[in-house]
Amino acid sequence: MTTSQADTPLFIPPHAQPLTGDESFAYATWKFLRNPIEGFGPMAYGQPIVSVPSFGKKLHIITDPEGMNAVLSQDFKRFTKTAIDARILGPATKEGLLSVHGEQWKRQRKSVAPMFAKRHMSDLAPLITASMREFTDKLDTRPNIELNGAMAELTFDVLAKALLGDPQGLDKNRLKSATRNVLTSAGTLRPDDLLPLPKWVPRPISPKGASALRKLKKAADQLIAARKKEPQQNDLVSLLIHAEDTKTGRGLSPKEQRDNLIGFFIAGHETTALTLTWALYLVGMHAPTAARIREEVLSVCGEGDITYDDMERLPFTRAVIDETMRLYPPAPMLNRECHEETEILGRKIEVGDTFLLCNYVMHRTERLWDNPLAFDPDRFMRDPSLRAKGSAFMPFGAGPRICVGMAFALMEAVMALGTLVRDYDIEIPMGTFPRPLMTVTLRPEGGVPARLVRREL
Repeated sequence: MTTSQADTPLFIPPHAQPLTGDESFAYATWKFLRNPIEGFGPMAYGQPIVSVPSFGKKLHIITDPEGMNAVLSQDFKRFTKTAIDARILGPATKEGLLSVHGEQWKRQRKSVAPMFAKRHMSDLAPLITASMREFTDKLDTRPNIELNGAMAELTFDVLAKALLGDPQGLDKNRLKSATRNVLTSAGTLRPDDLLPLPKWVPRPISPKGASALRKLKKAADQLIAARKKEPQQNDLVSLLIHAEDTKTGRGLSPKEQRDNLIGFFIAGHETTALTLTWALYLVGMHAPTAARIREEVLSVCGEGDITYDDMERLPFTRAVIDETMRLYPPAPMLNRECHEETEILGRKIEVGDTFLLCNYVMHRTERLWDNPLAFDPDRFMRDPSLRAKGSAFMPFGAGPRICVGMAFALMEAVMALGTLVRDYDIEIPMGTFPRPLMTVTLRPEGGVPARLVRREL
């Protein structure tokens, strides 16, 4: 197995080909349904906001940090997730943090936030290390892997150990498969998804997706019941069970507990697994980047474990993760609906108007980035302000609903990438150029074959 473009200064990885602008409405709609990130043309890439008629209202496509922040941060109270969001994720997380709004969202967010407080990160890091050791023990006997599946296995084990209290009897492979099947079934767009149907209209789910959802619900119920019998202090399940509003004394309902746990099954490993999949692909395709990560990790950690205290001393490894999420944001698009008249980017926004907030496009526009299609981690070394609040880099969203587990996900990704690149040669077959395919998340179509061979240090 050999790598392609391994010694070129910059690697141009796979990306969605924009529309030319000359396509018919029917063709553009077909492209969007087939793979949403391929449904945008020159106007979306070239202008901060594009507005088009949509069933008597307007659909506004925003690919600009000022507009994104206006919707997600400054004026967030005027907006909620759209009906299609509710119909896609509702069957799995209807009463959970991913789907609810208002006071119900505030109460739930407050209940799970302590799990991801900075003071707890150093306690969670050794659990990531334990998962890494088990993963690499298997890798040494089976070096030929499919990266996406392998990273999903690793991150689900991290989820179980670090966030779920490492419950006994948890069928991780079955849950991992069920989570993926739910996301695939729910996230594949259909023509009826473009209709302005109300949130309460049920969205049919495939038999495979329905079976997977039943497995997730059963697993969540069993975890909650087991934790009630054998209480613990510091895991996510316990936090959900014992969450209590300080003013009212009200806790989370059984359905809120279950739907939040399912939300963490989905968000707690799938997004990090995809970030690591794309990062290892990029590093495997560009030998100079692999060499720099290896040198950095060895200089900081030697051959030992990467710890929480090492995070700030691995700036290039972190830059590779950030550049990966710029090119392949795990959640490449957000939706919002306006409930109070306002103005965004000088444009009047009326009640009922909807938004596509496309960070995938924003991360690849020439008006915001130098050489935006290139894999260039050094851009974050040259200009750390690219990560600043309000910048054009938004892999986790922005505002109050920004990913609650962002700090944990970044720690996990840096530790895993640094360890694997230091200890293994990552070989990608010549000609591997996976198409980015969006369902709810952004996956490499067909997966990424790889061979990871342990290095002699």
